[in-house]
Amino acid sequence: METKYTINIITLKEVISGFLFLSLIGLTSCNYLDFDQSTGYDSQAEVFEQFERAENSLNQVYTYLEHDFGSIDGGMRDCAIDDAHYVWSNSEVHTFNNGNWSAIHTVDDDWNSNYQGIRAANLFIESMEQADFERYKWNSDYQTWIEKSQYWVSEARFLRSLFLFELARRYGDIPMPVDKLYTVDDVNTLGKTSFQDVMAYIVKECKEVAEVLPNSYNDVAGKQTGRITKGAALALRSRALLYAASPLYSEDNQQKWIDAAKAAKDIMDLNIYQLVNEEVVNNLSSKELILERRMASSCDFEKKNFPISFDKGNTGTCPSQNLVDAFQTKNGYDVILTENGFESDDPNFDSQKPYTDRDPRFYKTVLYDGAIFKNVQLDCSEGGAEGLPTVGASETGYYLKKYVMESVDLSPVEKPAIHCWVLFRYAEVLLNYAEAMNNAYGPEQLGGDFTETALVALNKVRTRYGMPAIISADVPTKEAFQEKLEREKRVEFAFENQRFWDLRRWKKGSEISKGIDGVKIVRDGGNSVYTRIKVENRTWNDKMYLYPIPMSELLKNNNLYPQNAGWN
Repeated sequence: METKYTINIITLKEVISGFLFLSLIGLTSCNYLDFDQSTGYDSQAEVFEQFERAENSLNQVYTYLEHDFGSIDGGMRDCAIDDAHYVWSNSEVHTFNNGNWSAIHTVDDDWNSNYQGIRAANLFIESMEQADFERYKWNSDYQTWIEKSQYWVSEARFLRSLFLFELARRYGDIPMPVDKLYTVDDVNTLGKTSFQDVMAYIVKECKEVAEVLPNSYNDVAGKQTGRITKGAALALRSRALLYAASPLYSEDNQQKWIDAAKAAKDIMDLNIYQLVNEEVVNNLSSKELILERRMASSCDFEKKNFPISFDKGNTGTCPSQNLVDAFQTKNGYDVILTENGFESDDPNFDSQKPYTDRDPRFYKTVLYDGAIFKNVQLDCSEGGAEGLPTVGASETGYYLKKYVMESVDLSPVEKPAIHCWVLFRYAEVLLNYAEAMNNAYGPEQLGGDFTETALVALNKVRTRYGMPAIISADVPTKEAFQEKLEREKRVEFAFENQRFWDLRRWKKGSEISKGIDGVKIVRDGGNSVYTRIKVENRTWNDKMYLYPIPMSELLKNNNLYPQNAGWN
């Protein structure tokens, strides 16, 4: 049965403010598969009789943008790979890890929501094509609204492309209802379009809308932020081409890697964005931020992830020792937790202070034993306030820092905050370029019109934190460089919904099967004894590179067969 929702109508005063747009797209999404006359308007066309109503309809398409503030039953997607453990065993995120998901028991199933987003975008685009705003040309605000609305269809086309991308990276070949406004019955007769053709469509759409969209909305009436820009369109194009060239979807093809490198270079050549060493990745004024989803003010993410020792804290997503091992010392040396405790070749490393002088990104990502959080020094040792055997304490010995807003108060009075989920930022563009250039030419070779090597691009991301550059001797081959790049992406984008998908497109799911390790900390007089422990075993099967098409969809549409390999 198809659910009907009411289209929410707001006033001009409510939509003209860029700040209000921030909270608007954090609202619960509406389903536009049917028009509901309970809105007070007799037809969908009437929603588009006034500019402000049309804009609100577009804003509602934005609400289908994804985020990962605990999107899998409270757990972040990193809890379904080797970077984190979810402390509560009754969460569905553990179904990913024990291998019990299937076409009947799906997890992280965004099939319906993304297709609803596509239909909402299609409906908006078709309605705008039919809309006639001429009747308002004598209105004093007419020119302002014309200036704003010139980008709306391009924004909707981008959003539709992003929803398609989310579907394709989950399911591979998918139906692509984009050439007209399909009825539900029509959609249920569509066959699948190949992954490569879906990516080609996204690339074409993004290139076209990028030629229309502005670099920013600072010079556009209303000065709204948070909307789709030229940079966002080019960033999705870059990501789509990188995926199209990746091992899961393609045999090694130099031209595909060259195309991906060119797409990243197109963004670099805009000279709009730059790398910034900031405390948080989602600073809305950052020169690095390309596109984000803005959420309503709340305390929900903090309630899920504040340590259990804090009033109303629930621990939730806990970084693994596997991830912590990826963070080097600030001098560029590895630190590994062994049977004998922490070890490193760094001459300045102190095994009794293993979290001192690490890669600065470590402190932006992980809360560790001895860290100061909300003016409290965390004690993650056995018997400590944040340690086992307290029920709900982290089993890995670490707590989440990234995206957790320390300014939020949960007790005695809740003090919420606006949350923003980063969808694209400039560091990804540079690492996309580095990966593509390495696969096309090698770590330090150039070709075509390229003027920057893969190694130079990678080191830009790494050295902006004061980390030492990777030198030529460390990357003598493409394979050696790829290892360095994978590590760099891991520490740079931990808990930003990247590695979950990267491991799949790289066909490195076996990393997940290694399971989750943690650290056991025991105080012994004035010293601490650190022991590596196994926290959770993980099940991996290569069929998991793609999600199963939900059985509910297969029953409605026989053209979705064959089911993705291994899921029958």
